[in-house]
Amino acid sequence: MNYPNGSKPKPVNKPVIQTKKAVKAHLGIDFEDMINQSNAYYLQNDLCVVYKKPTPIRITKVDYPSRNRARITEAFYQVPSTTDYNGIYKGKYIDFEAKSCNGKSFSFSHIYEHQIAHLDKVRKHGGISFLIILFNDYKEVFLLDALHLVELYEDAKKGGRKSIPYSYFVEHGTKISLGINPVVDYLKAIDVVFFRN
Repeated sequence: MNYPNGSKPKPVNKPVIQTKKAVKAHLGIDFEDMINQSNAYYLQNDLCVVYKKPTPIRITKVDYPSRNRARITEAFYQVPSTTDYNGIYKGKYIDFEAKSCNGKSFSFSHIYEHQIAHLDKVRKHGGISFLIILFNDYKEVFLLDALHLVELYEDAKKGGRKSIPYSYFVEHGTKISLGINPVVDYLKAIDVVFFRN
């Protein structure tokens, strides 16, 4: 069957079946967009200056089919990236990692040891460092001070629990409101945790 103008319909692509590895790699991409939108709102309204850190890569091969169509075909991570975001708020340096997870706990397999060490160093030098996590199953977001994250991670290395349960975030974290502008209002949670009067 053809369209009225005589053209043939385009074939429909079959759905791509994602592997567990592919799903894990894209876990949280929508949450990252939510954080980015929040940062843009904060910047536009002069509330804070926070940016997503670029991942440092080294380009090793580029194809030049034509002068204006250069394409990177091979690259690798130059050094391990630290955390997702950094900036300044109320005169204090802030640094944080944003994650999302499915289920009733956040596994330490979703964050690298060097990222936890980085958050700990920022905290020890007087900066504000934390983890923001979205629990997809609960549709709730929490801020967890890096102090708690480091303590739990050190305990896990000594044979303790390898994940942080949702209930721990409810008890020791600070819930972050979700809305429109900003989408993830994490500044209010920073005020509660780090700027108490």
